[in-house]
Amino acid sequence: MTDFHARIAELEAAAAAKDAFIAGLSRELANPLAPVLLAVERVRAVANAGDAARLATALGLLERAIYAFDRRTRVLLNLADITAGVASPAPVALELAELLMSAADRHGDMARRAGCALSVEADPGLLALASEAPLAQVLDYLLANAFRFGAGRPVTLRARPGADGHVIASVIDQGPGMDEAEAARALQPFQQPRGVLEPGLGVGLWVASQLVAAMGGRLSVESAPGHGAHFHVTLATPEGAPVAPEAENLQFRDKPVER
Repeated sequence: MTDFHARIAELEAAAAAKDAFIAGLSRELANPLAPVLLAVERVRAVANAGDAARLATALGLLERAIYAFDRRTRVLLNLADITAGVASPAPVALELAELLMSAADRHGDMARRAGCALSVEADPGLLALASEAPLAQVLDYLLANAFRFGAGRPVTLRARPGADGHVIASVIDQGPGMDEAEAARALQPFQQPRGVLEPGLGVGLWVASQLVAAMGGRLSVESAPGHGAHFHVTLATPEGAPVAPEAENLQFRDKPVER
């Protein structure tokens, strides 16, 4: 009977998780185009008034609304692929410095809007065994998170050799950081940090962790209150072994994180 009751508990937990997912998805899809439509109305009103200066500002608002909608859509599509068990492309040898520079170029405008000085610290020649498109999306998620919580402060993209034939790509912000409990939940689905008022699924970082895992790597977070957050993507090199899975993906320090 013990096995029977355990199986019932597993099924009940799975049903509860599914219900939570559906509820969160419903909130996420509730009129997601509203900000875009409001921005379009503003552009139309300003254009009719013939105010060129205000038109440029209104177009900027529209651009940001479209970017936010596009990012939300990509998160949901990635989530659908993960839950459906869709396989990611086969990993190949990728040059990390080039990938990080490309990500910095791609997010230059977003960094400026957030008031973040974005820099890249990566020695050329560091190779990672990964899939280019998924890894680029992981960097997109991590940078968007850094600009959100580290607004007005520098953000760094860094690549360095790891231990035992691995390499580590990091996104480092200087925001408020997280306490131990928040950091422990950061890579779990349906999590929103305290004080966040924007509605959403809270799955972006979890999706990033699943994409990294599909490439044989591991996403971890290193943080302390008042000292920002480091998100580390650990990947194998072409000569190295796959990253060993761990029970915990959290590294928490009571001391300030070294920069």
